[in-house]
Amino acid sequence: MKTKSLGIFALVGAPFLFIDMVVGAKFPHIIEHTPWFSGLAGLLYISGWLASIENLRRAIVTPKYSFGWYAIRTLMFTLLIANFSNIWAIASTAKPALYYILDAAWPVSHLLMFPLAWVVIKSGVLKGFRQFLPLTIGLWFPVCMLLGRNDFALYFGGIYSTLMWSMFAIAAMNAQNNHFISYLRFNHKQNLN
Repeated sequence: MKTKSLGIFALVGAPFLFIDMVVGAKFPHIIEHTPWFSGLAGLLYISGWLASIENLRRAIVTPKYSFGWYAIRTLMFTLLIANFSNIWAIASTAKPALYYILDAAWPVSHLLMFPLAWVVIKSGVLKGFRQFLPLTIGLWFPVCMLLGRNDFALYFGGIYSTLMWSMFAIAAMNAQNNHFISYLRFNHKQNLN
């Protein structure tokens, strides 16, 4: 896929966490009659996230087997695992222990945004406030866990998620990199010799 197509797909997927949260909290009868809805919403959300990370992976030049190389690929791997749980939720209402193990990759992926934030800041592919978007996205899960389960947390977390993911999708779609400068930033100690 082209960068712009991935970015548009990421923008489409950005609000689906909020949609899933609102439908689950305010319209539980919909979930009762369509148990696959949450899995579909999660699939669109996680796939959009994956599209943004793929755009960043293309823009950031990291040496093979460096911290940045591992950070991006580990995050992508956990997102793929999370999508397996979404596909499972679409296909079946049975949820054995394996389903919950796979589903745990979703919150882990949020925490893996912290190492990605370091990689993005170090690479310089996003400028200004945009370089801190992965950090704000990583904070979403811990902040929402602290807020608890109430209406404020539902709407704050949902709007926060939608805005941050939309801004991140646009930033990742427009990320530009001077590959030589990026290479020097990640290899500055090796290049001094």
